[in-house]
Parts: sequence; structure tokens; C-alpha cells
Amino acid sequence: MTYTVIALDRDHTAIGVATASRSLAVGATVPALDPAVGAAASQAWTNPRLRALLLDAVRTGRSPEQAIAGVGDWDDEPELRQAAVLALDARGAAHTGRATTAWRGHLLHDGVIVLGNVLTGAEVLEAMLAQFGQPAAPDGVHSLARALLRSLVAGQEAGGDTRGRQSAALLAAEVGADALAYDLRVDDDVDPLARLADLVRLRAADGSPAR
Repeated sequence: MTYTVIALDRDHTAIGVATASRSLAVGATVPALDPAVGAAASQAWTNPRLRALLLDAVRTGRSPEQAIAGVGDWDDEPELRQAAVLALDARGAAHTGRATTAWRGHLLHDGVIVLGNVLTGAEVLEAMLAQFGQPAAPDGVHSLARALLRSLVAGQEAGGDTRGRQSAALLAAEVGADALAYDLRVDDDVDPLARLADLVRLRAADGSPAR
């Protein structure tokens, strides 16, 4: 139903999460970001509570791997869930339940996590992850926001959600900031990534934190 990217910038000074789906208002239920802790996502047969639980676990000292292991304790149907969490030190972990809809999976590499379900194939995640390879690694929150957007576009161009397009969202912040620099949602549009790109450009030009 959804494909998502969570990433830190090259110097670990900014963190963000972006997502796209054929579901209405994906930004309301899938991504979460705390600039003092990390970023998380919960999708597939979505349990939105998992986002806060994952971030709370990392906040209280658990590793991302330990946090993800908690999905089975917090949820009665973990095999229907897909979730991920990335800490500020670039450690990350993900879970893809066996009962989520194919094609589904996740990839982790060097401060980046990509995950998705109801995709056309593995090539979607591979294309998304490739956007973070050197020398194109993002530097700073605005560069990271653009890289997150490029990653979603690459996933869409590689096939994306088999059901089509409807919504997208992007959150990004400087590590440790009091407010998000980007808190953008497109809840219902025939071309949500094009609309999200417009919003990213407007936010970058404005420059002030999201309020």
C-alpha cells in the first residue's frame, strides 16, 4: 500500500522521513519524527501507535533492534505490520510481517531505511536507496528534504504502489531542533509527488521552521 524512506544526511546533522501511498492521507498515520530521538514509520495494515512506541523505546535507551523486537509485544497481529525506526547515530531496524501484501520488503544501508508493501517489486526499494549513494549524499536539512523527495520519485518511476497514487508526506528537521523544518502533506491528489515537490520548494524558499 505504501513506500517510505527514512534517512540521515551525510554528517548526521539532519533527519527525515518521507512516504507515498495509494491510501488517503498517508501522512496522518505512517511517518513520525522527533529531532531529539530519530524517525519512525508504521505501515501495511497500519497500527499508527507503533510510531510513538518505537520512538519512545529509543528515547529510553533501547537500540533500534530492541525497539523493533517490541512490535510483537505491543501488537496482537505483528505479521500484518511493517515498521521501521532510525536513531540519530544512524543505527536502524525494520520489520516486515509475513502477512503483509506482496511485494513487500525493506532495505537498510548507512543511515537509510527504505520499506514498502503492495509494490511492483524489489526494484522500487532498490531505486529509492540508490538516491542516497555517493557523491549525491545529502548535506543539511534542505538537501536531505530534496533527497527524500528524489527517493520517492525514483520509487514511483520504478513501479511504486501497484494500486496507483493518492497521497504523500515529508518530515525533516535538524538534529536536536525544537521544531521541524519540513512538515508537509498531500492528502488526496492525482499526482501527490508533484504537489509535494511544490511544497518542498516553497518550504526551502521560506526557510523558517514549520509551526
